[in-house]
Amino acid sequence: MIVLAGTLFFSSGCSYSLGSSGKLPFSTIEIAPIVNNADIPQAQAMLARDIAGTLNREPKLSTVIENGAAELKIEITDFRRNTVATSSEDSVLASVSQLTLVLNCSLLNTRSGKYYFRNRKISVSTDAYAGESPGLSESQSFPVLSREAARKVRDLVVGVW
Repeated sequence: MIVLAGTLFFSSGCSYSLGSSGKLPFSTIEIAPIVNNADIPQAQAMLARDIAGTLNREPKLSTVIENGAAELKIEITDFRRNTVATSSEDSVLASVSQLTLVLNCSLLNTRSGKYYFRNRKISVSTDAYAGESPGLSESQSFPVLSREAARKVRDLVVGVW
């Protein structure tokens, strides 16, 4: 009992707090135009909007159009569709596909010209139910991939400090 009371007494004096107290070496970041090497129509605009939105919600950071202290470079390198389940009526028709988006990210210190990190891969996946219109399920699932990719990019940018 005395040990428990002593432990509580000493641990209550700790100054632990949740979250990151690290200081970012930059307070402004610009997002370079996203390169789409996977040929996903209109993917760059949605992904850039989602990434800017998640970065702007960080209290230590704001996005700028130009002259940021850091520049985020993103390349969409791959977009895959894998059949997960097929229709019971037609074995050729895919009913559920797993969609995977792969990004290559780099963060440049614009003042020194050196990279904080370079060519970091991010991969996100979701399932898309095709139903009656297979093409529509992909376009409806891409916003889910974009938001999840944006969260992973944010974690990569602000989580290492």
